[in-house]
Amino acid sequence: GFMREEMAQREAAELRRSHQKPRSPEGWGLLLALWYLAFYKPIITEGHLRRKNIEFIFIRFSAWQYAGCDKLWAGLVTTLCDSIRHHFGALPLSVYHVMGTRPRFASGFSQKEWVLKRGTCLKLWGMLFVLGAGLSILLVALLVPGIKDHHALKVVGSTITSLSGSSLVLGAFSVLKNLLVSEKQKIERLTNSERFASQLGFMSKVRREVEVLVDFLAFMEIFERRRLRVVLEITSLDICYPEKVAGVLNAMNTLLSTTNAPFIFILAVDPSVIVPCLEQTGCMKGLADNGYLYLNRTVTLPFFIPEMGAR
Repeated sequence: GFMREEMAQREAAELRRSHQKPRSPEGWGLLLALWYLAFYKPIITEGHLRRKNIEFIFIRFSAWQYAGCDKLWAGLVTTLCDSIRHHFGALPLSVYHVMGTRPRFASGFSQKEWVLKRGTCLKLWGMLFVLGAGLSILLVALLVPGIKDHHALKVVGSTITSLSGSSLVLGAFSVLKNLLVSEKQKIERLTNSERFASQLGFMSKVRREVEVLVDFLAFMEIFERRRLRVVLEITSLDICYPEKVAGVLNAMNTLLSTTNAPFIFILAVDPSVIVPCLEQTGCMKGLADNGYLYLNRTVTLPFFIPEMGAR
């Protein structure tokens, strides 16, 4: 209740400051979001960075539920992807995969948050024009008396129509494919592959999925006119095997700590159990095998460590 009241006060303060009401990708807002996804480039302005109204997306990851998986850390990534997909809806994320543009920072003192994608608009209008011309030629060749016998005209019309139409269908198919196959399913397929151990590009593929997710969150921040923070609460990690514990913490350090990533990690574990697991696996090169130092670098929020006192 306190948090909802605090968020409402921040929303009201931001409305008074910027005179811009926050938006949500629901109802008519969904159509507007799809329109921006398809035809506009988002710009991160100084005004956006000064926004104080924050929406928190809470995700709970119980490591014990994925303890039987060979790669426990993959469960963390798939949980993240699946939760974001459910929060915003599958359609906006699918359209972003196909047509979305990574947000860029504004140049100078510009406060313009959206720039029209002229190239996309020209391509779309060009394909529609060619499709219309092809259909017109085909109809003339089929219906107009005296021209029906010209086989070449029919061939030209049908060729132009099929080529332009197939381009539009291909774009729609790409959106549909991303709609049906989630990021979670993509990562699970990679994990379950027989060639998993020898796939050198596996980590880069998973990281790419996470980067797309981070860019999508930045896009939705600008659309919703608020800041977004994804809070991952990780529990039950201290009852898993040591090598799996290290894998999850490495995933937090490498896969999810990309530049400007809006993630906050809360690790709800007993550090006296986790630290020996880390020190057994030898994954802390350069940290003098100090498990507590490794945890302090990994976890966003400070926590109590018996041996070192309150941090």
